[in-house]
Amino acid sequence: MSFSATEAAFEGFRVVRRKPVVVLLWGAVYLAMFLAMFGVGAGSFARIMALAQAVEQSAEPSMEDVRQLGMAYAGMSWLIPVGLVVGAVLSAAVARSVLRPAQDAWGYLRLGKDELRVVAVSVVISLLFGLSGAVGFVVIGMIGGAGAASGQAVLFLIALLLGLALAAGLIWLAVRLSLAVPMTLDQGRIVIFESFKATRGRFWPLLGMSVIVFIMTMVVSLLGSIVAMPITLMTGGLNSLAAFDGASAAEMLQQSWVAIISWSVINAILSALQLAVLYAPFSAAWQGLRDG
Repeated sequence: MSFSATEAAFEGFRVVRRKPVVVLLWGAVYLAMFLAMFGVGAGSFARIMALAQAVEQSAEPSMEDVRQLGMAYAGMSWLIPVGLVVGAVLSAAVARSVLRPAQDAWGYLRLGKDELRVVAVSVVISLLFGLSGAVGFVVIGMIGGAGAASGQAVLFLIALLLGLALAAGLIWLAVRLSLAVPMTLDQGRIVIFESFKATRGRFWPLLGMSVIVFIMTMVVSLLGSIVAMPITLMTGGLNSLAAFDGASAAEMLQQSWVAIISWSVINAILSALQLAVLYAPFSAAWQGLRDG
């Protein structure tokens, strides 16, 4: 089997077509996470919604408004490790559905050594992107700030070019590391930089596949939003939580449980579909490169 970017790009739809129940099982994982999020951080969500509405409705939001919103989001940082574990379980399930289709019990969901390895790979890749982006933005900010202070247009131009170079570099890094998770699951060991070897000479086909996958993910999101719109209008969606800023979690959950549950169910199913569309192509790409 040889690697075909266009063929691999549609693997997520083939996964769902072969075993439609995976959408329900993966959606159940998302649903459990969403409901746990609201159960533990109900007050924080209400605060975020209230501050976000204030910023959106203000013609000229102050830095203090933005700072408070940032602090409210920072208060939800406990979701990061939860997201890493849940993300590892689900991304490993997607890779398993492509590379080990016979292991279809429980929608390919497992919690074992494979998932721990995927967590490790995800953390390392996140740190690589975070550090690269942070260093790049600091340098660009310093040059841009110097341009603003001195009025030298050439410094603004340099900052702009560096910004474009940083964006291109991060895209290049993302493509070159895009096979790390499926390779880790397939080989039963932590694989990170071996992804560079696997993607050597195939950057452009993989980038093209990624663009197609991104567009299809956006289409799925748009269609899901259209379908969910009547329910959101009837329940008020998460925006209704803004009215409970400062209220007790029990009061908020008692008054808004319909909006919370409907939002959670809709987004759980939609997230499961997007998961398949977004991640399965890279496992199919690795499978094609491995067997080609």
